[in-house]
Amino acid sequence: MAGRTLILGGGVIDYGFAKEYIKGQKFGTIVCADSGLDAAIKLGLDIDFLLGDFDSVQKDTLARFMEENALNSSNTKFARYPAEKDYTDMHLILEWAVEQKPSEIIILGATGGRLDHLVANINILMLPLASNIPAYIIDRNNKLCLTGSRHVIKREDSHLKYISVYPLTDKVTGVNLQGVKYPLEDAVLEKGGSTTVSNEFAINATEAVVSLDTGILIVIQSGD
Repeated sequence: MAGRTLILGGGVIDYGFAKEYIKGQKFGTIVCADSGLDAAIKLGLDIDFLLGDFDSVQKDTLARFMEENALNSSNTKFARYPAEKDYTDMHLILEWAVEQKPSEIIILGATGGRLDHLVANINILMLPLASNIPAYIIDRNNKLCLTGSRHVIKREDSHLKYISVYPLTDKVTGVNLQGVKYPLEDAVLEKGGSTTVSNEFAINATEAVVSLDTGILIVIQSGD
């Protein structure tokens, strides 16, 4: 297992986009947080680990999945947590994924629906960041990650037009944006501003480079 890891969460999943995104990609490990199981079944994915308090997954889906895995002697691992717990299901599944030391983590189903979960999901990307594991929250119109040093976005790998950065920490120093329409050099960004929203690739630029000295930036690629 490990390698590239795909996490399916309980947020909104555009199945047309998800099928197209997953097609042709290889994942060493596929894991689900709670109702991410509903998504995995709809997408026809075999999963390696299922975790949650199972308060949001469809009950018949969970029962059928458990029964089929018992009959097939599946190697799928399970972990059930009480509904009243300190961490979200996504936090717990991300902790588990980081412990497996994957080369990259892709998260679908972390956006849409409740804003409190979205904010939490952005913040817990600090878990893989602390272990130097690239991790991305992705939906049809967005691709989001954290960086504490340097992040490269290749034009050929992205259909998303806009590039925005926001401070996650109170202050981010030594910020440089290269290969973009509105570059920055050795800038200081603090929470509460919006000057770094809706940048774009510079004409003829093959990549955009985000770098910084101290702090953590949220990097978001977005489309209309």
